Amino acid sequence: MSNLLLTYDPLYTRIALAALALLLVAAYLMFYLRRARKARVQQQAARPPASGSPDAHLFERSVVPSPTVAADLLRGLLIVLALVVAAGFSLILLPQSTLDSVVQGLLLRNAPPPAQERIALLYLGDETQGKEFRIRGVIRNISAEPIEKLDAAIRLYASDGTLLETAIVRMDAETVTPDATSTFTLSYPEYDGRFARYSLDFKLRQGDILPYKDMRAAHERG
Repeated sequence: MSNLLLTYDPLYTRIALAALALLLVAAYLMFYLRRARKARVQQQAARPPASGSPDAHLFERSVVPSPTVAADLLRGLLIVLALVVAAGFSLILLPQSTLDSVVQGLLLRNAPPPAQERIALLYLGDETQGKEFRIRGVIRNISAEPIEKLDAAIRLYASDGTLLETAIVRMDAETVTPDATSTFTLSYPEYDGRFARYSLDFKLRQGDILPYKDMRAAHERG
């Protein structure tokens, strides 16, 4: 999940939304004032003749600006800006918990689907014989395609949780066909007891991590 989540700072997000809202309001006011000033200048420059003139109504109609495509586009843009400002202020006024839930939901919705498991872990165990410490595991290919050059990555930890080393162990078969099993073994001939626990991942030799299904309990019952 850490690979899917984006960096999100609630305080900076609210500040950015507030700044955007103020900029949009300022742009709207500047446009409105400029348009009002222009209309005032046009009204002062256009002095209609006396009302008694027979052509007075024709002159009044001629000085009224007709709607243009540009004016329609500007009006539409103002409507969009007003909606954006309203949405920005709504987000600013939302409680922090609600805003966090909305952001988390959007991130999860856009997250890629999880990778399909191609192998099953049937057995994983360790034993000590004399000074030799051995970790052994068995996997099965549960996909419909053969898996080539599969390795086991075994991480070994100390009792305080410190990672001591990571061992890459090859399977006993270079190609694991569908429904076939393969084993891996990690051996320390001169074991000094420094390993307290270990964890396991599987990876292709090209470097891609291969997710697996843990079926040890089902296999042992069977």
